[in-house]
Amino acid sequence: MEREAPLGVRERLDRPPVELGLRSIIYAFAVFLTLYTIYYAYTLFWVRVRFANIFLGVGVALFYLVQLLEKHVAERSGDGLEAEPDDTESSLFEHGPWKALDVVTLLAGAVVALALAGYVEFNFTRLLDDAPIFGWTTTDYYVGVAAMVLVTDATRRAYGNVIAGVVVAGIAYAFVGPYLPGVLYHTGMDWQQVARNGAIGLTGVYGFILEVGTTAVAIFLMFAGMAKAYGLMDLVLNLSREVRNVLETGVVQVAVVGSMIMGSITGSAAANTATTGSFTIPMIKDQGVREDFACAIESVASSGGQMLPPIMGVAAFLMADILGIPYLEVVKAGLFPALLFYFSVGAAIHLIIHKFDWTTDAEGTFDKSILLDGIHYVIPLGVLLYSLVVLRFSPLSAGFYTIVALVPSALLKRLIDAYREDDAPAEVAVDFTVTTFDGLRQGAVDMAPLVGILASLGIVITMVEQTGLGARISFRMLALAGGILVVLLLLAMATSILFGLGMPTPAAYIVVAALVAPALTTSETFTIQPLTAHMFVFYFAMLSAITPPVAVAVAVGARIADSDFLQSCKQALRIGAPGFVIPFAFVANDGIIVWSSSTPVDLLVVLAGTVAVVVATVGYDGASDLGWPHRIVYLAIAGGAMFGPRMVQLGTAGLLVLTLALANTGRLPAVVTPSRQ
Repeated sequence: MEREAPLGVRERLDRPPVELGLRSIIYAFAVFLTLYTIYYAYTLFWVRVRFANIFLGVGVALFYLVQLLEKHVAERSGDGLEAEPDDTESSLFEHGPWKALDVVTLLAGAVVALALAGYVEFNFTRLLDDAPIFGWTTTDYYVGVAAMVLVTDATRRAYGNVIAGVVVAGIAYAFVGPYLPGVLYHTGMDWQQVARNGAIGLTGVYGFILEVGTTAVAIFLMFAGMAKAYGLMDLVLNLSREVRNVLETGVVQVAVVGSMIMGSITGSAAANTATTGSFTIPMIKDQGVREDFACAIESVASSGGQMLPPIMGVAAFLMADILGIPYLEVVKAGLFPALLFYFSVGAAIHLIIHKFDWTTDAEGTFDKSILLDGIHYVIPLGVLLYSLVVLRFSPLSAGFYTIVALVPSALLKRLIDAYREDDAPAEVAVDFTVTTFDGLRQGAVDMAPLVGILASLGIVITMVEQTGLGARISFRMLALAGGILVVLLLLAMATSILFGLGMPTPAAYIVVAALVAPALTTSETFTIQPLTAHMFVFYFAMLSAITPPVAVAVAVGARIADSDFLQSCKQALRIGAPGFVIPFAFVANDGIIVWSSSTPVDLLVVLAGTVAVVVATVGYDGASDLGWPHRIVYLAIAGGAMFGPRMVQLGTAGLLVLTLALANTGRLPAVVTPSRQ
């Protein structure tokens, strides 16, 4: 495969001076942030909160500068660092008064972010050890307020007004609690208490969420950035084209797998739909798949990626820290539910493609040389699995060794390519060095928008804890459930989806973990283990991305696919329907989450139930279209397989296998003539 050369040094320098200076600062900040993280992962030279403070300052400053470049300099979307040089000399301030004001605001935000980090670093020992005993100064309080305002604004710019509104509401709630009725009432806080608990007491903004994000999350995003620079996305695209030649379902299943993997890394269903969907949705449509289905397939796959270990869209690290359990336990707990979900998505798509006759001829051949182009990724992935599973390293250390393994393996691959293409050694060295630094830059740029929201969520969680809101909501939910487990689970589902509407998955999970999960674990009537409860609310917070009326992932996909939003939501719910049932199934069959001797049987019966749900929602059994009476029968089989007594579970699972086998071998009469649209 011929590899595109990166934008040359001469082309990068051929830009207006102001733009060139801004790009250079961004590049320097981004490379520093990645190298700083890698060095910290190797040495652990500071306590986490001190490291997180510097990361916060540089990360937010980097985010503001990238925003400045995107809005006022770059001619295309993205971070703007690879945009083609503009022939016209332009000034950042030649865009009218409002644009000029925005420029000043962004520049001021970057400077304030660095200044706040410098203040906390210079006074760190006093703030950590002395201030809780002798008190904080007035300047400390002002710095705390400034930090809260800064990260809230960064969150607004990165993720929109909804999540920023949640942060503002959390802060406002601390003040207005004495004037609110019922469950919302609390005694109230003054502005010094808010500033202290929200930031300068090294909680809130500087709490555990930021610490986890700037260590475990950052190291993996930076690994992903470097992998993309070395050609990971090109490899995925080439594999998609080749698979289309040999699979009847064409490129669709490969698009699902690619979106699943990228969704696990990004932590944002909307962002993943926008990035991967920009090339997968047109490819799916080119196969003949209808626009609403193309949008739905990408939206569900991008949303479901948040549940895929080992990263789980950042949630795995946050969950481990909240529950105080080893990270590997969260990965193990998330494995089987993720496999069940993606099996159900793959099965639904397979049936839909055949039902509507959107198959390809599949008469081509698969070029196996494409696999050799990605063989060097096996080494770092092997290091990742070995360090996490066998050596039981922390995610930060495992990420460090994975990056260490990635660079030489990518270099070896480049040297082999150079030998085949007879490239000059000097050219190879320069090319690989530039690509490596581009990867260092890309990882930090991808991480920068996440820094502000992680800090903002720390504020929300602190206010919830300090006001006691989480405990009161939990008690109220338990009272409404009336001792009936299914009612409590339905309330938790509805609340998790509600809190997740319009929010990225990490943010949604943090909120529901504080407000909803305690209701499932504090009752003496029910015996739901904390890890199972957190997985339950996390799944529904994730599924809010495809749930109307907001359905942010579907909204983004609909714009790309040029499809009707509500019709696309309908198809997304159709494809993702098993995802709304699987959380109830793993509460009833706890062995799926907490591995035990019952795990194989639990997995088998839930898998059978999942297949039955897919057949019912798609309305096709692989041979014939199904009417509503037959769909209801399959739903009944699903209920028996997932929630019945053990013998009923095994019996209905066997009945499902027998029914599908007879239907697809022609031994059962066709329910309806197969549909071909």
